[in-house]
Amino acid sequence: MNRPAVHILALLALLHTACGDDGGGGDLDAPATDAAIDAATDAGTDGGFVQPTMLSETGLYSDISSETIAPGIVEYVPRWELFSDRAVKRRWVYLPPGTKIDTSDMDWWQFPVGTKFWKEFTRDGVRIETRLIQRIDASNDVSSWYFVSFQWDAEQFDAIAVPGGVVDDPGNNDIPDRSKCRQCHQPSRNRSVILGFGALQLDYVATSDGMDLERLVTEDRLTMNPASSNGGFFPMPEVGASDPTLPALGYLHTNCGGCHNEFSDVKNTVNVELRLTTAAGDRMSWSTTRPWAFVLGPNGTGVPAQLSGSGSHLVLPGDVGNSAVHARMNSITGTKMPPIGRETLDSSGLDAVRLWIESLP
Repeated sequence: MNRPAVHILALLALLHTACGDDGGGGDLDAPATDAAIDAATDAGTDGGFVQPTMLSETGLYSDISSETIAPGIVEYVPRWELFSDRAVKRRWVYLPPGTKIDTSDMDWWQFPVGTKFWKEFTRDGVRIETRLIQRIDASNDVSSWYFVSFQWDAEQFDAIAVPGGVVDDPGNNDIPDRSKCRQCHQPSRNRSVILGFGALQLDYVATSDGMDLERLVTEDRLTMNPASSNGGFFPMPEVGASDPTLPALGYLHTNCGGCHNEFSDVKNTVNVELRLTTAAGDRMSWSTTRPWAFVLGPNGTGVPAQLSGSGSHLVLPGDVGNSAVHARMNSITGTKMPPIGRETLDSSGLDAVRLWIESLP
């Protein structure tokens, strides 16, 4: 079958595709209809932005047939990765020439207009989807960003935009509709909009052709550069090689801190912060980090759980069964956390948090 025929069939099939997420996203908020969201998101552009219908139109590839990434686009890997039902992921970033990331708040980067991020999901060696997040104007709200996912065709020639999402895509990895993208990336929940590309997530030594914090500093892509120190720009408290604290708190930072942070609207409902910060005072010791302080309290004895049915405390030292944070991770029902984007259990993440809880005195 030739490529145009494949794309036409894909378009026809998508007309009958249901929207949404099997995991149930109503735990945090009920997203508006696609029509309402699209109207708000796509309004007010200057006419220069045209919504892409194919991945090959987004600029990621200079030649999609040979999978050649375009010049100026750099691959990166976050220090701690978000769990996505064991899909293999690749990520790329494009920063327009001559622009800088506003790092006046080192914990909440602001990206210049024209910035693009892509994330590719592969399962069993087959690409399933590639997501695009692009800043399209300078307004500081959700309308300044464009979100869409692209579903790869069976022949792996190209991927077609699926703004309505695809439920029950192969391998427990639903392709999100645009409302689901905004549910996690909206500025009222995450000030930077972008997850996984920030000071702490890039404060490690990447491969020679990858992106890390040192490279951004060297290439003068930040408005304010952090001071370098032994152990990285923002070293965490000293730990031994077998200490389970950093893997556990790094996991919570990535998989929970996007919603549970000091500026998130979720904090109005659940007063928990699970995001690590660059502030020196927050990195003096593990007990001064925000995740530790919010789940264990000033005495380290554990904070009572704010929602019933998941354990007596957010984290109860030495007692995994009564630690609500672990219980929420260990669920695939309506009580699961994160509430969307996951349909299976993350055994590695569960082990990391369990080992940390069991190590607490």
